[in-house]
Amino acid sequence: MNAGMGVWLAAVPWAGFLGLVLEISLKAAVVCAFAGTAALSMRRSSAHARSMVWVFTLAVLLVLPLSHLVSPLWNLPVIPTVESWFARGAGGGAPVALSDKALDAQDALGSAASGTAAGAGGAAGLAEGWQAWAFLVWAAGTALSLLWLFARTALGGRILGRCEAVDGEWNELVRETSAGLGLTRRVRLYESDEIGTAVTVGAINPAIVVPAGSSEWPAERRRYILSHELAHVKRWDGLIEVLVLVAQSIYWFNPLVWLVVRSLRVERERDCDDAVLNAGARPSDYAMFLMDIAADLGASRRPVWQLSTLSQGSNLKERIMCILDPKIDRNRGKRRAGIVTCLLLGSIIIPLSISGIWQTQAQEQETKSEKAKKEQAKAKEAELKAKQAELQAKQSELQTKEEELKAQQTDLESKKVMLKKKAMENMTDEEKAKLKEEMALKEKMSKMSPEERIRFTWQKISTQDKSAAVLVHDTILKKGPEAGIKAAMTLKESDDGNYYFKEGEFNTLGYLFLFDNKVDEALAAFKLNVKMYPESWNVYDSLGEGLIAAGKYDDAKKYYEKSIELNADNENGKNMLAKIEEHEKTGEPIATTK
Repeated sequence: MNAGMGVWLAAVPWAGFLGLVLEISLKAAVVCAFAGTAALSMRRSSAHARSMVWVFTLAVLLVLPLSHLVSPLWNLPVIPTVESWFARGAGGGAPVALSDKALDAQDALGSAASGTAAGAGGAAGLAEGWQAWAFLVWAAGTALSLLWLFARTALGGRILGRCEAVDGEWNELVRETSAGLGLTRRVRLYESDEIGTAVTVGAINPAIVVPAGSSEWPAERRRYILSHELAHVKRWDGLIEVLVLVAQSIYWFNPLVWLVVRSLRVERERDCDDAVLNAGARPSDYAMFLMDIAADLGASRRPVWQLSTLSQGSNLKERIMCILDPKIDRNRGKRRAGIVTCLLLGSIIIPLSISGIWQTQAQEQETKSEKAKKEQAKAKEAELKAKQAELQAKQSELQTKEEELKAQQTDLESKKVMLKKKAMENMTDEEKAKLKEEMALKEKMSKMSPEERIRFTWQKISTQDKSAAVLVHDTILKKGPEAGIKAAMTLKESDDGNYYFKEGEFNTLGYLFLFDNKVDEALAAFKLNVKMYPESWNVYDSLGEGLIAAGKYDDAKKYYEKSIELNADNENGKNMLAKIEEHEKTGEPIATTK
């Protein structure tokens, strides 16, 4: 078995199929039991009336599978739910029934895995599901039975094709006998040297085949044969026999169905015997005739294609006893008893055929589950509404606080304005002039480019004699970056108070070198700032920019990440990291402040 076949077999809902077969079989058993009770109550009626009961029962057995195409009108809680039978084999899933229009294996097929592992898992699942094998055994038995039916039909047609049509007295006798039985259908008559007794062949367009040399038989014997076989034709026993074989194919494992088939054949033969007696045959002569036929046949086996014969369906001794019993009702015209019985059976059987047997508990559980789900959904909906109401209340409260905060900010701004006015009023003319000068300087710097702002700021710093940044600047220009760093660290360690250190001044120094294309000098200033102020996020950000200018993107990435770690709101660092990632993808250079 390949992997794909294993997956397919494991995915088919075998429990559902087998549950359907068992449900139909259980209903068939109930139907057979009712029919048997009815036939037993009609033991004093004619064989024709009893045969009608069995024919009706046969029709119900054939309709039962089709009735499951219609959803059940109600359910009968006869036995426990079939789901409990297959909980282990079917993974706890509910059985699939045609009555629920649920013979659907696509969900299972859609969830089945592919490949060798899936095939192995599917085969293992199939081995554990005994119901799969049980269903396949039933299907195999049904297929073999139907194949046997087709073979019989084909062989019967082949034999009929090799027969020769009869004429003369036989045809006249056929017309007379048909008229006596009230048969209006035209029946063909043939002779064959392959049979030992008369048979009826064909379901829709039947023909009677008699043995070769039968034209020399006595007239009474030929009349008995034709009366019996034409009675079969009038009853449509050829077609009924085909339906019998179909029913046996479906219910081949059900012994009650085999009893129904046997009873049907028994009553069929007795009814045809009654037809011969009603046509004027003496019971004793007809009984002797049957014994002669049985003696002629001896121990020879009946051909496989044969559908009905004079000796088929019941024990010959029983038939002869019935023929010789004068108390038996042989009236084939009164069908009221059979019709009434069939109607009574129908009132019981038809509701049974369109109802479910073990689905009630499952539906009750499903209803309870649905109710629980609905209640749970209502509870969740109520909980959601409560949370929404709570959220709306919090939003309203937050909005109120925001409005209060805005009012406080407005009030604070007003107070600031008032304080500024009071401060301006208390200032001297010299202080006012200085304030105006500072405001003018800020406005002027806001209009400068980054490079102009750096150079202008450094120009102011360079006028400070005690600025360590100015000392480092001069040392770097004279002796190089390493000498500048060494001088700054020596000065920092001495802490003699002659020089002051400011983060902003060293940061400005680094950008001054960067704008002068002195990248190594700029990196020295930025690294010096990192050593002196390791807790400042800005020094890492500036060093990262210097490293980008030097083309050292990996090192720059580390310092930008450190800067963001110290200050999560560093948008410049986030933007530069994004540019570095883009550079790693495209290889395009990154622009700096320069």
